[in-house]
Amino acid sequence: MTPRELSDLPAGYSLRAFGVVDSTNAQCRRIAAAGTTGNVWVQADEQTAGRGRRGREWTSKPGNLFASLLYGVNCDLPTAAGLSFVAALAVRDAVADSLPTDARVMCKWPNDILVGDKKIAGILLETTGQGACPPSHVIIGIGINVIDHPEQAHYPATDLKKEAGNNVETQQVMTRLVASMARWILRWQQAGFQPIREAWKHNAHGLGQDVIVRLSEEELRGRFMDLDETGALVLEFDGKRRHITAGDVFFA
Repeated sequence: MTPRELSDLPAGYSLRAFGVVDSTNAQCRRIAAAGTTGNVWVQADEQTAGRGRRGREWTSKPGNLFASLLYGVNCDLPTAAGLSFVAALAVRDAVADSLPTDARVMCKWPNDILVGDKKIAGILLETTGQGACPPSHVIIGIGINVIDHPEQAHYPATDLKKEAGNNVETQQVMTRLVASMARWILRWQQAGFQPIREAWKHNAHGLGQDVIVRLSEEELRGRFMDLDETGALVLEFDGKRRHITAGDVFFA
């Protein structure tokens, strides 16, 4: 299997592979603008302008996994937002399947994946077709640290090679990711957000523990009590509860 091939694509999905792009999310946006229908995976060997949440740079060293799914939706934006947690579960499974069976792989709110309290993967969701109309597509951007990780990062990081040794190939991880994403999307389509929410909570890092949540203009300290029906983090502090829809979580 070469870096530009992938076997056993699920029905209804296609793959476009590139050597170097600015970002796989940006490439998905261009594909959507060209009128492409269907669900398209975009994978690149290298990104020159990879992005994480809040516009942060995503280190894009060749050998790691950079991929985005251009996924057609027929729902409103709040419903489509549930795909963030669908994607987190899919990436969690792909990472777990690439590690020893005793490895504990967890989801960190809102959409990071941790191994041993260190970040191994991140997810960035964007939409196309916004404005007065619901989005036509959700772009699910995924970065997985396969052979390397940044030493100076916003959050402590790790990679699959470090955790599992040399016996890990990027395309094997990609194959697992494509399959797990199709499974979790199908479950979301058939049963809605509730089973996704419960599965995410089962794999959540820090649930029931004290956390620090950094927002754009304030920092909150409290206990991570729940994930509500919209995907917001429920934080309890000073005898009250607050539902947080965006922020960075750190563990006290």
